[in-house]
Amino acid sequence: MSIPPFAAIITAAGSSVRFSGDMKEKVKKEYLSIDGHTVLYKAAKAFYDTPGLSCVIITCPEGSEDETVVALEDLIDIATIPLMIVPGGVTRKESVRLALEKLSEIPCNYEYIAIHDGARPYIDPRLIIRVLAAATVAGGAVPALSVTDAVRRIGMDGMISGTVDRNGLITVQTPQIFRARELMDAYDSFAFPEADDDAEVFMKAGYSCTVVPGSRENTKITFLSDIPDAEKQIEEYAEAREKGRKSAEASRRMRELMAEGGAE
Repeated sequence: MSIPPFAAIITAAGSSVRFSGDMKEKVKKEYLSIDGHTVLYKAAKAFYDTPGLSCVIITCPEGSEDETVVALEDLIDIATIPLMIVPGGVTRKESVRLALEKLSEIPCNYEYIAIHDGARPYIDPRLIIRVLAAATVAGGAVPALSVTDAVRRIGMDGMISGTVDRNGLITVQTPQIFRARELMDAYDSFAFPEADDDAEVFMKAGYSCTVVPGSRENTKITFLSDIPDAEKQIEEYAEAREKGRKSAEASRRMRELMAEGGAE
C-alpha cells in the first residue's frame, strides 16, 4: 500500500504548569533536552522520518515563537517541507482549530492530518504508519493501550467508593490521524466543549474512528522526574533566556537612540 500524503500538527501551546510545579522559573518542557535533543525536536523528527509528510504546523504559546524556532533545531531549515509556527489558544482544542485554519492556507498536498503531542518525544515512525494505515480504512485512528492496573472510583470524601470494570477500557495516545476533509468539517461545526481530544471531536461530528495498538514507550513528558536533570536544565535555560532578553532590549534601545540622533 502506498502511503498517502499527510500533514502533521504538533501541539506545544500548553503552559507546562504541572511540569514546572513549584519552581520559580517556568520553562516549557518541550524546550528541554533528552539524549541530546529537545523534547519538541524529537516529537517532530519522527514525522520527518515518515514517508508522505507534506507540511507541518507547530502550535506554541503567544510570544514564544522564537523559543520554538530554537527548540526545533535543524528541522526549521528543511525547505522541502513547509513548516509554520502558530500561536495557540486558551485550550488545546482551540490551538488545534487555529492550526487547522493555518494549514488550510498552506499550498501543499495532504489527504490526512496527524495531530501529535509535542511532549511525546518517543514516537516512532512505525507507529505513525500503523495509525495512518488504519485511518485510511476507518477515516480516523488513534493508538491506545489496554488498562492493566486495577481501577477504583473515589468518592467526594476521598475514600474508595467502588470498582470500575477495566474490560474494554483503554488509554489513548497520539498521534491521532484523520481524513483531512472530515477533520476540518468536524472542527468547523465544533459545538462540543466537553470533548476530551481530537478523536472525540471527530466522532461527535458523526465520523468513525478506530484503534490500533499503541506503544508503552510512547509516553508523555508530564513531571520533572520524566526528564533527567530537568531542574538544572530549567535554571540554565531561564538564565540564558533572561540574558537574551536583556541583550535584545539593549539593542532595541540603541537603535532608538541612533534613530533619534539621525532625526536631529
